[in-house]
Amino acid sequence: MKKFVYFETASNDAIMLPLDNYLGAHFQGKITTLVLSFAKVDNAFDVSTVQMVTKPFKGLEAMEDLHAAFASDPKDGFIMIGNDNDANFTNLENITNVGAIAL
Repeated sequence: MKKFVYFETASNDAIMLPLDNYLGAHFQGKITTLVLSFAKVDNAFDVSTVQMVTKPFKGLEAMEDLHAAFASDPKDGFIMIGNDNDANFTNLENITNVGAIAL
């Protein structure tokens, strides 16, 4: 079954991407900004990115949380990684919120 990952920011920007498009993650400048890269969704950029904000000094743990979620086996193939607008959803333990989404 094909897996999809879902992200939604506090400003209601949202994206659902095929997990097969995941290229990797790296930290960007700050100790709390983790950037996830996916094969491009739009022709404007070479890659599409999603910024995740982590707890201070918990970046490695946040990466482990993300990759454990990616490796999970959801019944419907849908993995919600972050949703800053759903009061019933709790982000992963070491993720505080979804930052910017760039297509």
